[in-house]
Amino acid sequence: MIQVWMGFIMRSCLKNKTVILILFFSLTIESVWADEFKAAVHNVIVMPENKYYKLSADIKYYLSPIAKEALYKGISLSWIVKVKIQQKGAIWDTTLEELEMGYQIQRHALLNLYSVKNLNDGTKNMFTTLTAALASISKIRYLSIIEKSLIAADENYQIAIKVLFDREALPVPLRPMSYFNSEWALSSQWSLWQLQK
Repeated sequence: MIQVWMGFIMRSCLKNKTVILILFFSLTIESVWADEFKAAVHNVIVMPENKYYKLSADIKYYLSPIAKEALYKGISLSWIVKVKIQQKGAIWDTTLEELEMGYQIQRHALLNLYSVKNLNDGTKNMFTTLTAALASISKIRYLSIIEKSLIAADENYQIAIKVLFDREALPVPLRPMSYFNSEWALSSQWSLWQLQK
């Protein structure tokens, strides 16, 4: 009787071990994919000009196959570029200014064109390719982010930038899946740069 139970337990452990290994490799692949499709911020430059500090930066958008398929089927994709200017403190940082720039890309099947809508001012531009549409939202140039008079010479400041993929802008049936499928993890992490005075 004991041998029968031991045989059953050993077979169960082997089955569970297989399931655990499959889950482990699935999660590993998911996390690799999640990193593969995150937006990234590069080449950040902040320069004083006239009364303001002005920001220039490049953003690289990586679209997963599922995001490209959604676009192809006419579903719009939206991103919000968040910029914070923070005064560094001993315990926590204080946010002095916070800016947001929103963009929405959509494919129009009848025209075979992509539209890019600026969600801040409502302007819309049309592009013949997805690459061109993404390129149009990939550059921040000379954006006034804070008045020079608000920056004290004896304090330390940093610029924080995040590209947030707006899952809540997806159609309602897609939203729950987008939180559990790493191919919808299209946001960047917060990136920090010292403000050079």
